[in-house]
Amino acid sequence: MDYESGDWGTVMNTEATSRQDEHRTELYGVRGWLLLLCIYLGIVMPLIAILGAIALLRQAASSPGLRGVLFADGVFDIALAALAAYAGWAMYRMRPNALKFAKAYFTIMIVLSAFGLAMLMLTPPILPRPQDNTAALSNTLRTSAMIAILWPAILSAVWLVYLQRSKRIHATYPKT
Repeated sequence: MDYESGDWGTVMNTEATSRQDEHRTELYGVRGWLLLLCIYLGIVMPLIAILGAIALLRQAASSPGLRGVLFADGVFDIALAALAAYAGWAMYRMRPNALKFAKAYFTIMIVLSAFGLAMLMLTPPILPRPQDNTAALSNTLRTSAMIAILWPAILSAVWLVYLQRSKRIHATYPKT
């Protein structure tokens, strides 16, 4: 091979491309954390939503005044679960727009958590009365609600970072 004829550069580029392809094939496919993400989106989140919808139906049966709100909440939860299930299935099947759907789901979860946290902060705490334990119960419930609101946001943020930085994600879904 003659360096002056330009063949040497072609050989070098071919070798570099070959090494990149080998590295890509090691990371290509739905395995490891990516498989866990697919299971989380495609199975775990829809099951949680179905169980939540069942609980909402039971609560609606005992609270006729809240039926409309609880029904709307259940429908919204099922719609989010459908988005999560589709994103998980699309990622598992390595569909072209799978990452867009997964990122959309996690972004929606962060926005909803921020909205829920704002609503919780805007709700005034119950001030203690000398002979009443309602303030302690209220503060305990407030802390539990804050954890319940922040947990999905934290998980979603972690998965978004994974989707952005993972070498396996970039090897499996190269166009996104």
